[in-house]
Amino acid sequence: MNEEQLQSLKNIRNALDDLYGKLDIDLYEKISAAKVSYKLKKPSGLIAENCEYIVKEITKITDEV
Repeated sequence: MNEEQLQSLKNIRNALDDLYGKLDIDLYEKISAAKVSYKLKKPSGLIAENCEYIVKEITKITDEV
């Protein structure tokens, strides 16, 4: 793997970290009934497992070089 490819992998990893950080916020889902209530939703929880897997694989590839 050349230096340019290694830098690209680092940029991808940084972009994933940034994406996860931006999604790590609290959102509320409106639940309509006789009385309106809200349920807490964390969008980062929906993608956390996938981001973690991708970052681990990128780290493994870059460590082998």
